Amino acid sequence: MHPFTLTKLARSISISLVLSVSSVALAQDATSKKIVEIGLQDPQVMTWLDVLTNRFGGRMVGSDNFTHAARWTRDQLRQWGIAAELEEVGQQPLGFNRGPWFGKVLSRNDKALRFGTPSYTAGTKGAQRGFAVLGPATEAEAQSRMAEFKGAWVLIAGESRGMGRDGRKEYKPDAISLKLMEAGALGTLQAGKEPLSLLDAKPTSWDKLPSMPDIKLTAVQYNEIQEQLKKGEKVELEFDIRNWFYPGPVPFHNVVAKIQGTEKPDEYIVIGAHLDSFDSATGAVDDGSGMSPTIEAMRLLAKAGAKPKRSIVMLASAGEELGILGAASYTEKHAKEMDKVIMMLNRDGAPGAVSGITVPSAWRAPFDRVANNLQAVQGGNSEFGFEVKTSDYPRVRAEALSGTDATAFGMKGVPTPSANNKTDFIYSRTWHTLLDTYNEVVPYAKAQQHSAIAIALMAYEAANAPEPLSREGYYLPSGLYVELTSNQGNLLFALHPKLAPATVARLVGQLEMNFKPPAFNPGAARPTTPAPAIGQAKMIDGQLGFSLNGTWPDSQLTESVNTSHNLTGVTLAINAQGTLLLNPAQNSTPAGFITVAQLIAGQELLSKLENTGEVKQIRVIRAGADAKAFLGEGLQKK
Repeated sequence: MHPFTLTKLARSISISLVLSVSSVALAQDATSKKIVEIGLQDPQVMTWLDVLTNRFGGRMVGSDNFTHAARWTRDQLRQWGIAAELEEVGQQPLGFNRGPWFGKVLSRNDKALRFGTPSYTAGTKGAQRGFAVLGPATEAEAQSRMAEFKGAWVLIAGESRGMGRDGRKEYKPDAISLKLMEAGALGTLQAGKEPLSLLDAKPTSWDKLPSMPDIKLTAVQYNEIQEQLKKGEKVELEFDIRNWFYPGPVPFHNVVAKIQGTEKPDEYIVIGAHLDSFDSATGAVDDGSGMSPTIEAMRLLAKAGAKPKRSIVMLASAGEELGILGAASYTEKHAKEMDKVIMMLNRDGAPGAVSGITVPSAWRAPFDRVANNLQAVQGGNSEFGFEVKTSDYPRVRAEALSGTDATAFGMKGVPTPSANNKTDFIYSRTWHTLLDTYNEVVPYAKAQQHSAIAIALMAYEAANAPEPLSREGYYLPSGLYVELTSNQGNLLFALHPKLAPATVARLVGQLEMNFKPPAFNPGAARPTTPAPAIGQAKMIDGQLGFSLNGTWPDSQLTESVNTSHNLTGVTLAINAQGTLLLNPAQNSTPAGFITVAQLIAGQELLSKLENTGEVKQIRVIRAGADAKAFLGEGLQKK
C-alpha cells in the first residue's frame, strides 16, 4: 500500500475513534490514560500489519521472509526502548522461498488458472508447457502408461485439503509418484475447493528434495480439464512456479521482549501471538491480525512510559503453524519462570475488537480498571466496549500441544484466559487459504486498534495490580470428571471410581464410545442450526435427573458398593439404564441407583433446569496420568 494511502487510513481511524472525555469518568492511572490517548490519537496497528504482510509477505519458518520479519520485530521494539531479543527455537533442515506463480490453459484465448502449491514443494524449471493427461489409479497402470506421462501435466485423484501429495510432516513419494517422476512428468494437478487451502509438505534433507510440482487447482477448473480429456480433446497447459530451496540448516527464532517490573520483576504477564504463517498468501489474518495489535500494544506501553510492578513479556512465536514449536520452546527455556507467570494472553483468530474477558472472581479488579479506563477516555460511547465477566468454573489444563500457542503455557499450569472478540469476520474463508491477505483486515482497522489498546491495558493493569492474582483453582486438579453441557450451562462432576469401580467404568466407557463430542475444527463451516439435544432433564421422585438418548448395556451391574463415602453437597448417581440422578447430600440414594460422583461446579444452574433442561453434550475429562490410565468398560488400552 502506498504510504499516503496508509496515512489517510490511520487518520480516518483516529478521527473515528477520538471521543469526548466524560465528566463522570472514574479516576484513572496516569499511564493507563496515556495508553488510551496515544492509541486513539496516533493509531499504528495497520502500519505494522502492512509491514508484516506487504513488505515481508507469507512468513513460513525456514524462509527469508520469516527471518527478516523476526529481525524487524526485534529492532522495532528496541527503537521504542524495549529490551528485545531473538531466542532460537530450532533449525529447519533446509530453507524454502516462494516467488510468484502463473498458470494458464493455452488456446486461442488463453485462460488463467487459479491454483497454488504447498510450501516446501517443487517449482518449475521456468515456464513449462505440456499436454494434460489423466493420472493412473495404480502403480501397475502407471508402469504400463509411462510413455504418456513424459512431458505431461498429470491429473491425479482425490480432493486436496492443502497437504502435500507425498506427505506433510515428511516428504515420502508413494509408488505412483515415483513412477511419474521416472517417466518425466512435468507435475501433478489435484482438485481443491475454493478458497484453496495450502499447507506444507516438508522434505527432510537436501539430498531428498522434491522435483515434481504439486499443483492444487480449483475444482471447477480441474473438472473442466478432466471432462475435456475424457472426451478425447487435447488440453495444453503452461505453468511457471518460482518455488526454490536453499541448503540448511536454517535457524528460526522467537522474538521475546520485556518491560521489567519495578517491584515484582520475577512475576510475569505474557502477551503473545505467532509471527509465522503459511505462505500461499501473506498471513494477514492468521496471525498478522493477532501479531500487529500485540506489537502495537508494546508500543503504547513504551510511549506511555509504563513502569508496572510486575514484568510484561511479549512473545512473538515461531513455528506455531508447524506444531506450536516456538511457544513450546519458550516454556521449556523459561521453565523456572513458569510458576511465576500470572497469565498468558494469546491473540490468534479473526480480526476484530477485544470487547471483554472472563476471569476468576479474584482477578476482577484489574480488569474492571481496564473497562473503566476505556470508558473514561471514550466517554462511554465506544462501539466495542469492554465487558468483564467472572467465572470460578475450573478450566481443563491442556495436556498436549494443539490449536494455538496458549496450550504450551496451559500445559505448564499457566492460566490462559481468552478475551472476547467482537467481529463478523468469517474465519474459515481465509484460514490457511490463498485469501489470507492484507485487504481482508482493512475493514476491521478501527477494531484492530481498539484491540491493541485493550491488550496494552490488560497487560498493564494486571502487571500493576496491587491485588494478589492467585492461580489457585484455575485448573482442575488431577482426577476423572464428567462435564454435562445443558441449554442453561455446564455441570461438572468429580468421579470417584473407588465408590463403585464397575459402575464408573461402565459410565466412562459408554460416554467415550457413544457420546464423545466431535473434535473442534476452526476451519470447518459453522452449522446453521444448533445440534439436536442428546438427552433431557426430568424429575424423578422429586429429584433432578437426566436421561441420555441411546442404548445402554442390557446386563445389570452387581457389585459391592462402598456406601461409606463422605461426599458433601450434591452427588451424582446412575442406574442400570444409564439414567443420571442428582441427589442432595441430605437424601439417601434411591433404590436402583449407585452414587459415582460429586457436583463441583455449576450448582447455580440446578434450579433453572428441572423439566426444561436439555443435554447438549456430555464428556469425560481425564486430568493427570492416573485418570488417563483408567480403563472404561469396552475401552482398550492405548
